[in-house]
Amino acid sequence: MQREVNEEKRAKFMEFAGKRVNNVLHDIQILEPMARSNSYDFTKQDVDEMFDAMQSSLNDAREEFYRKFEEKAKAAKKTFSFGTTVAKDESEETILEENV
Repeated sequence: MQREVNEEKRAKFMEFAGKRVNNVLHDIQILEPMARSNSYDFTKQDVDEMFDAMQSSLNDAREEFYRKFEEKAKAAKKTFSFGTTVAKDESEETILEENV
């Protein structure tokens, strides 16, 4: 079952998420010239630590977004009673007749 999308909330998400992702991309792009500059000295371990920290943060953020989908799936639970199967959702209740 696919849930309805609130268009107002989606537009707000698209606006703010777009700006924030662009800020992150910009910060990554301004990190790149440091790799080509003679002004800095770094080791492979330094680079691995930086990118591991960034990847870990990205993974945490992705998990937080995915958690919303998992919570919605858990919210739609089925209950049993003879003659019907009831799928309960926070916003609606759907009764599916069983052929017994």
